[in-house]
Amino acid sequence: MYHNNDINIIKYNSNNNHKMVKHLMIIAMACLMAPVAFAQNVLEVTDVSQPNDVYSSDDGKAVVVVKCNKTIPLMFESTMDKTADPYNTLAEGNDSIYYIEFPTGSRYRGRQLSIKSPGYNTVTISLEDLKPKQAVTLLAVDPNSMVDAGCYRGHRNRGLEELKKMNYNEARIQFEVATECSDVDTIENNENLALVDSIIYYRNKAELLFKMHNYREAANLYKKVLMYNSYDSYANDRQAECMLKYVDECSMTMEQAQYYDSEKQYQQALPLYRQIVENDCPSRLLAQQQINRIELLLNQRKNHSRVFTYEYTKDTPIGFSYGKYNMHKVGGFFGMSVNKNVFDMMRNDCTVGDMPEVNVNFGWTIKIASPVWVFFGPGATVKCYYGDYKPIGLKDKIYPNKDGFPNDPDNKLVVGSDQKEGSVYTNDDTKANAAWAISPVAGIAVKYSYFALRLTYQYRFAMDTNLKDFIGQQAFSVGVGVSF
Repeated sequence: MYHNNDINIIKYNSNNNHKMVKHLMIIAMACLMAPVAFAQNVLEVTDVSQPNDVYSSDDGKAVVVVKCNKTIPLMFESTMDKTADPYNTLAEGNDSIYYIEFPTGSRYRGRQLSIKSPGYNTVTISLEDLKPKQAVTLLAVDPNSMVDAGCYRGHRNRGLEELKKMNYNEARIQFEVATECSDVDTIENNENLALVDSIIYYRNKAELLFKMHNYREAANLYKKVLMYNSYDSYANDRQAECMLKYVDECSMTMEQAQYYDSEKQYQQALPLYRQIVENDCPSRLLAQQQINRIELLLNQRKNHSRVFTYEYTKDTPIGFSYGKYNMHKVGGFFGMSVNKNVFDMMRNDCTVGDMPEVNVNFGWTIKIASPVWVFFGPGATVKCYYGDYKPIGLKDKIYPNKDGFPNDPDNKLVVGSDQKEGSVYTNDDTKANAAWAISPVAGIAVKYSYFALRLTYQYRFAMDTNLKDFIGQQAFSVGVGVSF
């Protein structure tokens, strides 16, 4: 049986026990909540570099640009550098922009950049592949921030992520929503909108050109897409496909052009060669050479620039000349003339008094005024005489005259069949002697429609002055022929 005092003691103890349990529960809850209260915020860092970003450094250094909201101050450490302090910090809207310069080279392989901020986790970024004059742009954000100041950054980052995923319409929606944020960076956001609009435009145009089989232009536009977004694997694959089709198309066009060219169907070959040049095909240089050749040929045909004439000279009546008499450029010609004794010489039918002669000349043609051209050039003459002149008792050697006989103006020489006393010279019909001369030519040509006329003057410089009378000092020729 309990007394009242006992009952009070029991009540007191009971109350004390309840209070102790309550205190213990509070302490336990505080211990459980402590990690939450002291947990660090999350800092996310995204590489938003563009393929065409370049750092203008004379010493080959690279730069790392870090953007972050100004409410989150950043500090930096590098594993390969004594310091990673920014050389410049700028304020742009609600963001702070940090510029950190790093040397490059093999000795810095394995470099790690640590980005720190009070109350946030440390983020480590690998910079071991940093190249000279490379510019790396990093975006640091707090994805869990619910304040109004994080509105723009959130939509911007989502837009950039959709851009990398090639979801361009969704990326544009995010940039449009970012426009309405109170912390919007208007300049940057407009640039992002222009970027995604450019990508969409070039992509759509490239697709249209691809369907039209204009693979060269389509490849160029897909290349532009890749310049704006290097993550666009579709554009990369399309560009490679376009280049293959483009090269194949160039090869087929070249084969067709060369076929028509070989068949002398120049009017069909010419536009195909021009298409190769216009499309900037690998064989464009060869195609241009063929175009120049065909155009020259067609122009020559139109202007009848080629001339063939029969050439008559007194001592060499069998002759011809062929040349090009161009309208606007210097042309060339070749001429040759012989006499019938040349053919007798080939049959060994020549004797004393027979004089085989050959003239060869070549040179250049120049238009003076339509329809007159001048021509000039070097030449050579060879004229043969037969006999073996061996004078006896005479001081001077005997040479042939213009008729091919020994020069004997007084008719005192005695001919002997062999070397005998009293003979003055022997006459050996089988021996041929050649007289040479340098024979430059000059003349005038008249060409009208299909008709051509040539007048040529030839001057001869005998190699042996004793034979100058025999070979002659000058000659004139007349040529009549056709132009085509």
